[in-house]
Amino acid sequence: MIIIFSRGDDFSTRDVKNKLISMGQDVVVIEPMAAMEKFSEISSDGIIFESLDGKRYNLLDATACWWRRTGIGMNNLVDYVPTKLTAGEHDLSKILNSPRNHFNEEFKDLRDYIYNTMYKKCPIHIGNPNRMGLNRMYALDLAKEMGLKVPEYAVITNYNQLEKLNKISDRFVSKAISNGIYDFFGHDAYYTYTEAQDKADFANKNIKLFPSLVMSLVKKSFEIRSFYLHGEFYSMAIFSQRNKQTSVDFRKYCTELPNKNEPFKLPDDIEEKLDKLYKKLDLNTGSADFIVDKEGNYVFLEINPVGQFQMTSLPCNYNLEQKIANYLVYGD
Repeated sequence: MIIIFSRGDDFSTRDVKNKLISMGQDVVVIEPMAAMEKFSEISSDGIIFESLDGKRYNLLDATACWWRRTGIGMNNLVDYVPTKLTAGEHDLSKILNSPRNHFNEEFKDLRDYIYNTMYKKCPIHIGNPNRMGLNRMYALDLAKEMGLKVPEYAVITNYNQLEKLNKISDRFVSKAISNGIYDFFGHDAYYTYTEAQDKADFANKNIKLFPSLVMSLVKKSFEIRSFYLHGEFYSMAIFSQRNKQTSVDFRKYCTELPNKNEPFKLPDDIEEKLDKLYKKLDLNTGSADFIVDKEGNYVFLEINPVGQFQMTSLPCNYNLEQKIANYLVYGD
């Protein structure tokens, strides 16, 4: 049995699941929205989930696990969350900030116990439940330690701090500190993008901000998205600078004038440093983004531990869906 923790709307999960089924594998996808699999109990018999059709699964029987996306949500563990807590005649809701906050903490500890117990016991795994959200600044600092070139960055709490940041270029970008917005409402998708700004536009503005990450804008020749799986790199060059719409963030796709994408091989020394970074982060998968600047330097931007790979697999004919399926079955 292979367990995948994901979301029901993730196309890459669906594609890998179909590959595994075609290989004769028993696959269980645990995702929070439809919540087809419900937590039952933890006992000496293991960690038991039960599907809506009554079938019971011991997660510790899994031969492989893939931490793809959200995975276990509140809906997988309980059918409802009480809005009130009482002890005898006393309403504890008046003492607690929120009963729901208390149950959220209970949920998180139970979920983390399930994840980490499986991570230790499952013989084959992709991803790391403790790295499903990766601190961008922490990754930048580690990348610099590994010898990779990174952009100058800072976190500001007031617009007037920008003019004092001499290491940040006059043309800069703003980014989310954690994960950006990635959500769907019906047929509409919502994302946050990297945006370019000019320091001059914020001069003499004494306006307080929520802590905000700013980075020097790197003038690029082209971008690289590199998918990593257990020591192997599958990279793609993205010529996004030729289109104004995608010149700062290639995710602002232009269907009328799409970017040219080509298979690419990172220099050996960059791959070696990046491999060390993945190992330091205790990750065996992920997608790393680089900019190759006008001087030919490889500038590391970030690692997405989820490892978006479909956009690399299809244009470059890497067939990563099959490679992931093979790894989950054979471990190599």
